[in-house]
Amino acid sequence: MSSGNVTYASYLRIAELLELQQTPRAHDELLFVVLHQSHELWFKLVLHELDEATRLIDADAFPEAETRLRRIVTIMRQLVAQWDVLGTMTPAGYLEFRHVLEGGSGFQSVQFRALELASGLKDIGSYLESSWLSEAERASLQQRLDAPSLADAFTAALERGGVTDVADLLRSGPSLLTMLAETLLDYDEAVGHWRHRHVLAVERQIGLKAGTGGSSGAAYLRQTLTRRFFPALWEARTRL
Repeated sequence: MSSGNVTYASYLRIAELLELQQTPRAHDELLFVVLHQSHELWFKLVLHELDEATRLIDADAFPEAETRLRRIVTIMRQLVAQWDVLGTMTPAGYLEFRHVLEGGSGFQSVQFRALELASGLKDIGSYLESSWLSEAERASLQQRLDAPSLADAFTAALERGGVTDVADLLRSGPSLLTMLAETLLDYDEAVGHWRHRHVLAVERQIGLKAGTGGSSGAAYLRQTLTRRFFPALWEARTRL
């Protein structure tokens, strides 16, 4: 197709995109599918920006890295707001199609796990042995696990800058490194807000019942609320 024949629909492949929501079973199932599919699209963009931010930090291009990180923060805030849309679904509406999920669960989101690995959370336990992973997904996550993360890039940047204590960096006043540190904390905080709203969204629909796919539901999600990509940046506040 020549550029003169490109349309909005053809460029964005709208026909194929709208074919991905096959939900004939219950009225609210379309809401559930669209919300989670849109999450996965945003996660794809976050991973794209995380990789670029990591590369830029490695190159000491801190202002440029901040631009990428600010975009990620804005995306995560957008995803927090999406839980409000899910809140318009009643528990009874969810129960009309929950059984269709069978062994599926948001816990299985490979892209969100990749997001955690790319950011610096690499304690994934036996996740790579999970039966629901395809070989391609397993290989992709292993690559993320082995590669330097955003947190690793920041640590290396501190070392290049002669910073041995993050608290000293925060005491030193404005600099490119301190500004980057604050933007990284903005990102960590935004993901924390997303985790919290996720817990509330699940509790609103199913209370404390077990989740789908063998997960423990809200109980598991609450365990993730204290997970931090940059724990040293948080801990340093205590010592200031």
